[in-house]
Amino acid sequence: MRSGTSTGPVCPRCGEDLVVRPGSDEAWCHLHAAVTPLHHSAVLSHDTLTAVCLDARVPAWVPDPMPAGWSVTGIAWGGEPGARGIVVDCAGPAPLGGSAELVLVAEEPGTGLGAGYAGLPWLDPGELIDGPSAAAVHAAGQRAPLWSVPTSDDRWAFVGEAYGVWLWLVAWPATAAWLLAEDLVLLDLRDRVPADLPLGPPGEHLLPGT
Repeated sequence: MRSGTSTGPVCPRCGEDLVVRPGSDEAWCHLHAAVTPLHHSAVLSHDTLTAVCLDARVPAWVPDPMPAGWSVTGIAWGGEPGARGIVVDCAGPAPLGGSAELVLVAEEPGTGLGAGYAGLPWLDPGELIDGPSAAAVHAAGQRAPLWSVPTSDDRWAFVGEAYGVWLWLVAWPATAAWLLAEDLVLLDLRDRVPADLPLGPPGEHLLPGT
């Protein structure tokens, strides 16, 4: 992303500040050693979304249509130019009152982004992608099966594959799993950023470890 609104970087697995190696796309985390730095934008706009997606190597997923009262509240990306992992943060009303938040992660294998949001210690889903799937979404017109991920009680997490890379959905609180009760359709913002896509104030969980 070629703009001055990028902030960070932080570790894609824990959200801690990094030591960046000059002239390299790698950085050093005191917990996870060499990682792909995760950046996020201090200013969210339709132009920001377009800029992140311009040369991205992975999708930037959003629900389409957005659930009633929901909006996009942030975007983060790992690797530039050509993001190898993208996080889109969305928030809105929870079914039982209060608010809920959903992060949609697309990442190349070995990045560790989705596992970081799910609060898990490893990089990729591995044996979790086995047996019958627990849910599914429609991603860019294709059905994408999802498998449930064991995580802490304050959130739910599912993982699958779309466009040849990992697709994670992690939401707070755990009761926000209602979002998958109906067929959730996802749009890749690399194809288009709708002019009427609702944008909201920053969410609480844009970065892993929060």
